[in-house]
This record gives sequence, structure tokens and C-alpha cells, in this order.
Amino acid sequence: MPSVCLDTASAITGLTKRTLWRYIQDGRLHAIREGRGRRTSVPLAEVVALTDRVLDAEAQALVLAADRGDAEAQCDLALRLLELERLGSARDWFARSARAGYADAMCWLARDLLVGRCGERDDAGGVLWLSQAAACGSPLAEALLIELHGAVCRKARAAADLETLETRLDAVEREVLLRVLNETGGAAAADADGEGDIDRVATAPIEEV
Repeated sequence: MPSVCLDTASAITGLTKRTLWRYIQDGRLHAIREGRGRRTSVPLAEVVALTDRVLDAEAQALVLAADRGDAEAQCDLALRLLELERLGSARDWFARSARAGYADAMCWLARDLLVGRCGERDDAGGVLWLSQAAACGSPLAEALLIELHGAVCRKARAAADLETLETRLDAVEREVLLRVLNETGGAAAADADGEGDIDRVATAPIEEV
């Protein structure tokens, strides 16, 4: 039977862990203890029954992957929580994914810390996470860092002008996304156009290559 830890159950349902423990005590949830000293889990089906939303098979697979520690799934879960306006939980799952080394989550967490959407602002922490994402090779993080150190963003950060700051960061993100899409599309087109040439080279005599 698939199960998730209480932290994951709390994120899915929006209930506090204290409430979930109370449900365990009154039998509404069944605890699964995975060995001495290990975490307490609850059946995913019982958790889903506590939500006011339908979780299809794909969503449940995402939840289970995030619960197991898959960094990409944790970031995707955070994005879903962000859409649901469960801001504190979203920041928590971005942080889990970022700590596991997922660069996209580092960028999301950094932006959240810079503008304080999901909690208290931490300008220095946001810059630090962007720096780590850039070190992992994230072109978005590199572009955001350049923008942050530009005159407009420096002034906005100093004055806590979050609207201007977020607008500038959004613009950079759109620009990077469009560039990546164009580069990807161009590479795909080049691959398609060059298939015949590749075949000809592969079958040519060695001295003609």
C-alpha cells in the first residue's frame, strides 16, 4: 500500500501535522511505522480522502516520487502548491529540492526569498541560491544574477520595491525561456535537415570523409 510521511500528507491536505496526529489517534488515519526510529507514514489513499481535490494517477505518482526524495518531483510539487496558494508549503518543498541539488528549484527558491512571496524576505539568501544554481550551469540563474546587480534592481532591492524587482526578474525569465526555446527549435530543425547528410557521411568510404 503506497504511503507518505506526515510532512507530505500535510502539504497535500493543507492540514497541520498536529491535526494529522489527532486523526491517527482517533482512527481516521492509520499510522505505518517503518522500523524503530524511522518515520511515521500514512496510506496515500487515506490522505487523498482528506483533500477537497481530485488527485489523479499522475498527481499521486508525483506525490510519491516527491515523498521518496526525487528532487525534480519535489520542485514540481512545490509549483502545484504555489498554484494552490499554499505558500509556506511551497517554499518548504522548493527548499527540499534545492538542497538536493536541483537547479530549477534553486532559482524558484531564490526568487521567492528575494520578493518574499511565500514568507519572510531574505535578499542575501536569494542571491546565494542563485549563485549556487549558476554554479550548476543554470543559464536562468546566470541571467538573473546579472540583472540583480544592475542599477535598477540594486535600487529596487535597497528600497524594498518588490513590484519593480519582480517585474524585472519576470522579464529576464521570459527572455531566457524564449532564447532556450529558439535554440532548441533551431537545433531540432538542423538535426532534421542534416539527417540525409549524416547518412551519406556514415556510408562514405573512409578516404572521402
